[in-house]
Amino acid sequence: MKLIFFLVAFCLLSIRVYFSWSGKDRERRGESTADMVIKSDNFYQEIKYSGKFRLKDDETGFKSISPGGYFKFRRNDEWVKAESNLQGEIEYRIYDGKNQLTLNDESGRRLMLEAVKEMIAWGFDADARMERIYRKGGSQALLNQVDSMRTDQVKMLYIERLLAVDSLSSGDLSDIAKKIGSLGSDMDKDRLLNRLSTSQLKDSATNQAYFNVIAGMGSDLEKANALRHVLDQDSFQKKNADKILDIAGTLGSDLDKANLFRELIGKGYITGARFDSLLDRIDRLGSDLDKISLYKDLIEIKGLTDPQWINLMNKTAKLGSDMDKAYLLQEIAKKMPRTENLKAAYLTAAKTISNDPDYGKAVRAVE
Repeated sequence: MKLIFFLVAFCLLSIRVYFSWSGKDRERRGESTADMVIKSDNFYQEIKYSGKFRLKDDETGFKSISPGGYFKFRRNDEWVKAESNLQGEIEYRIYDGKNQLTLNDESGRRLMLEAVKEMIAWGFDADARMERIYRKGGSQALLNQVDSMRTDQVKMLYIERLLAVDSLSSGDLSDIAKKIGSLGSDMDKDRLLNRLSTSQLKDSATNQAYFNVIAGMGSDLEKANALRHVLDQDSFQKKNADKILDIAGTLGSDLDKANLFRELIGKGYITGARFDSLLDRIDRLGSDLDKISLYKDLIEIKGLTDPQWINLMNKTAKLGSDMDKAYLLQEIAKKMPRTENLKAAYLTAAKTISNDPDYGKAVRAVE
């Protein structure tokens, strides 16, 4: 009995090693394999191939298939088969659902072309094909191929190859950003967006397309990560601060919003009209704790105007806790200019405190 178990185990191990070795050996020889089926209620498509293939330069068919290799394509009742004998001679069989066809027929050539296009669209020979296309037509030719690819994984290969080009034009860059936006996964979008360099994002069209992609993301995590990537760049352009504020305001998490707002304040990007815009966004946060923390950061900004101080006081007066109001007003009193106008606004905000001890603390701070 033990001998039988040993022999079974040995055979299983041998089979596993064989398939592992044979797969690597095919890869070493440059052979490709695929077996995929797509079906729905009224549609069936199947692509199978194995061997080493060379496409014709115009991609209308095969220049060669390694001996013993084959390609099979079926779409509903239509099918194409190309098999290579041991001498490497290719035999074609083509059927349009009603009649047997040949490559001498217009319909046969059309069906062969469509079969090869599907093979390519699913990623066949992607690396070598991208290089051929780029040599012939440059980055625009590569861009034109992205939408015809069937899966995001293959589209990403083409986009990554485009991002490796040194001489991309403004139009190319904005088009690439749009292609990134067409991907289904926000994680993939974020990863590819991060490949765009600081200098590339200085281009206005690319910059706008970049932020359009971020705004369209459904995942708060990836959206926030993409915004932080822009914030972390050394040559951050202040015009991006408005876009970050707008997109951050759409996040579902107050914590993510607050963290991004805090980064913008800390990096000195909250100036001019952006100050009031941020105050309005902070006021809409659900947590007074986040509001207090951010208001405290805003108090530290140097050179605030009287209207900005007044707006900050008015927002402070809307907090729910008398203790929090008194605390922030005392912090404001330490930093604001002691003009009559500001003192009057301060005292108006202090009057919203109903607790006498807290009210007294606030008033004494400004006297």
